[in-house]
Amino acid sequence: MKTSRLIAALLGILLLPAPALAQGVLGVGEDALVLPRGTVRFRVLSEWTQWFERYGRGTPGRKDGSLEPLGLDFNLDSIGPSQFENIGPVQANIRTLAGMPNFNASLGKSVLGLRDQIVATPLAIEVALTNRISLAVTVPLVTATAQAGWRVNPTGLEPTIGFNPTLGATSAITANAALLAQFDSAAAQLNQRLAFCSSNPAATGCGSINANRAGALVLIGNANSFATGLGQLYGGRNGSTGALFVPISGTAAEAAIEAKVAAYRALYSAFGAMAIVGTGPVAAQTMAIGDMQQLLTDSTFGVRAKPLATSVTHGIGDIDFALKVNLFDSFHGGTKRRFAPQGFNWRQSVGGVFRLGTGTLDAPDNFIDLAAGDHQNDVEIRSYTDLLYGSHFWISLVARYNVQMADERVMRITDSPHQPIAAAYRQETVKRDLGDEFNVEVTPRWSINDFVGLAGQYSYRRKFSDAYTGNFTVTNLVGQQVAIDASTLDLNTEAREHRLGLGVTYSTVAAFEQKKTRVPVEITYFHTQTTLGSGGSVPKVTLDRVEVRWYWR
Repeated sequence: MKTSRLIAALLGILLLPAPALAQGVLGVGEDALVLPRGTVRFRVLSEWTQWFERYGRGTPGRKDGSLEPLGLDFNLDSIGPSQFENIGPVQANIRTLAGMPNFNASLGKSVLGLRDQIVATPLAIEVALTNRISLAVTVPLVTATAQAGWRVNPTGLEPTIGFNPTLGATSAITANAALLAQFDSAAAQLNQRLAFCSSNPAATGCGSINANRAGALVLIGNANSFATGLGQLYGGRNGSTGALFVPISGTAAEAAIEAKVAAYRALYSAFGAMAIVGTGPVAAQTMAIGDMQQLLTDSTFGVRAKPLATSVTHGIGDIDFALKVNLFDSFHGGTKRRFAPQGFNWRQSVGGVFRLGTGTLDAPDNFIDLAAGDHQNDVEIRSYTDLLYGSHFWISLVARYNVQMADERVMRITDSPHQPIAAAYRQETVKRDLGDEFNVEVTPRWSINDFVGLAGQYSYRRKFSDAYTGNFTVTNLVGQQVAIDASTLDLNTEAREHRLGLGVTYSTVAAFEQKKTRVPVEITYFHTQTTLGSGGSVPKVTLDRVEVRWYWR
């Protein structure tokens, strides 16, 4: 019986309206209210924002606006010259050496699972200078986490090339040098045999050699050319390390090269030159996750970036300084009248925000980390409209236009947003002008009683395209002079986003005004998520917020 009475009492608090003290529960989001002169409102929020999908644009094989995994651009069936240009010459050399014109050099398959999360704790203080003017400062403390799980070559059979063993082992250089020396020795033996048989045609075996002198000379020329290609690719000649990548042991390309070595051994043997005893150069091993991380981080390969691994950024976000001015209030600033509304009422306020770019930026050498803020100054204008009817229902309309100011920052200039891995030579200081933003929120509210309020929210965000400028002439990874244009960073930066949300608020403000409690406080829980995105690469965001407001006069 006691339990049933307690449940009935709680339901009574939540569902039975009190004597029309609706405006004591402000609730979710922003509104047009300016606090009474001398009132200070402290706000502490905790926001959890996360996303693992995006509404894509321009993704090969996908329709614009369709949902796709956040790490999709790193999901590759074949990592080759399109991602790392220094693989291109390797591919050309292998095609020639192996006699495989359609050979595709690949480091294998890549699959990246990526989930982004930002945990923000904005601390805000708002002071009402008059009954119509208030000032506020908001300082967000931010932890931004990119959770990454990178898998490469799950079967081990996907790659066709790997790291050249000569990069880390002198024994590989020695072994390759020995094979090249055998080719040199075989050519020298056959040349000596040709010279001897030319002077001694009746000597044993010289008849067959003299009968095919042209074939012998062709063999020497072809074998020397093949050995030169081996040295350029695998290394070993004069202690050189060769190319960065070579075929993997057991692959078709490596088997074809070893077959050619065996063929030259047989051809030389037919002429009596028995110097070649090796089976082939030292081949690579398959690429594992540690090798792929080394490819990104080791300066030898030209990328010089952070590993594709979970990254955490701590810092202060961009700080807001806000001014709010009430233009019209049908309550005429009267607190008692606001707590007991009747009929139709209307409030209209305007505001301005200067946003100081104190947020920590993402690093140019980290391809997946998150920033704690935009790190550039903004000016934002706002309009707040409250429409109230009766004692329990009201709606807030808030519109914002954010002008983002130009600045400069160091970035890696990519050719496409779908090719996010950029070599170190692409890192330059560029001029940046982030696109302006327009945002509108519609928040209908229902004040159930003096203590509890419910709210829904629809918001629309329109972000215009960024503008990056800067033209540079640089030397790429294969020694070519190339021009790069920072305007490629503009791609996919436009956005249109729709969100829906729900929230609930518990408030003691009305009770405080009635001298029923000593602490005027509001506690709000709010959940919202993106329901549609288009125009660019738009994250599908889920946000949960807990907010505490405490009033002091």
